[in-house]
Amino acid sequence: MDTLRWLASAPNRAAFRVALVFVVLSTAWIVFSDRVAEAMFGDTTGLTAFQTGKGLFYVAVTGMILFLLVRRLVRDLADRSAEVLRAREAAADALRQSGLESRALERAKSQFLSSVSHELRTPLNAVIGFADMMRDPSLPMPPDKVRDYAAEIAQAGYNLLDLVEGIVACAEAEAGQSLAPEPLNLREEVARVAGQARVRAQQHCTSVENQVPADLLVRADPLALQQILFALLDNAVSHTPDRSHVRIEGARNDQGSVLLTVADDGPGLPAEVLAGIGKPFLRGGDPLTASVGGLGLGIYLAALLAARHGGRLWAQRDMAGPGTRIHVALPAA
Repeated sequence: MDTLRWLASAPNRAAFRVALVFVVLSTAWIVFSDRVAEAMFGDTTGLTAFQTGKGLFYVAVTGMILFLLVRRLVRDLADRSAEVLRAREAAADALRQSGLESRALERAKSQFLSSVSHELRTPLNAVIGFADMMRDPSLPMPPDKVRDYAAEIAQAGYNLLDLVEGIVACAEAEAGQSLAPEPLNLREEVARVAGQARVRAQQHCTSVENQVPADLLVRADPLALQQILFALLDNAVSHTPDRSHVRIEGARNDQGSVLLTVADDGPGLPAEVLAGIGKPFLRGGDPLTASVGGLGLGIYLAALLAARHGGRLWAQRDMAGPGTRIHVALPAA
């Protein structure tokens, strides 16, 4: 608003300055130069020559002053105009960026609702279906069948619980829940989490090998480290074919951090998935993984928690053969 007011008043102010300088200098020159000339020259010829030189000098000086004034005016006007243009371009860029962020937020919201509705519907249909059969008096229900149906209901309930816990964990990590880092033996923590994931690994006939050195210490929050490890191990077991092999490695890198690596010998992630690793709702389109449930929040949670510890998460194709290697850098103890 100040720039626009300045641009509106600039012509009047410039014209007034030029006119004032012209009038003052002209009046002073005419009055004092004539008096000096009358005192210096007694003859008409000398007086005429002096008046001619005086006029030429006055024209030259006036032209120079006008040139300097106009140049300054135009320069100020150009600078102000450039500022206005930059401000408009910045506002346009901000508006475009806001539109892009708004569309990305809408896409993320739609994807979240679609994923959640699908993941909720599957176990809920199982719970409702088996419960309806169990309460139907017209269906014979041997004790073994009741136990089977109850097991299916329980499994569906566990799946719902895992879904809710994943959403809550991501929300807490995004909200910046406080951490309490302490020195932890990484090999022992990996062994503890591998034991928790043993059932799923056995279902897939997948072997899990803990190759972390026994004396490698990491400084991390115990619960957050377990969430990171479980997310990486669960991702490796669930998104590889049956009878695969998963290795968990650990070492100190050149920066003094602890580098944790989870490697598998599966088909490997597509390039677009590798490029977006650590983003929410990221799911590979590989037919081998299309039947795997979940919201795609596991690696996102691990990336969030790694960043909260001052580390980072990234992934790459295994250069030695098929498979994927997901790395996490964490502070050393």
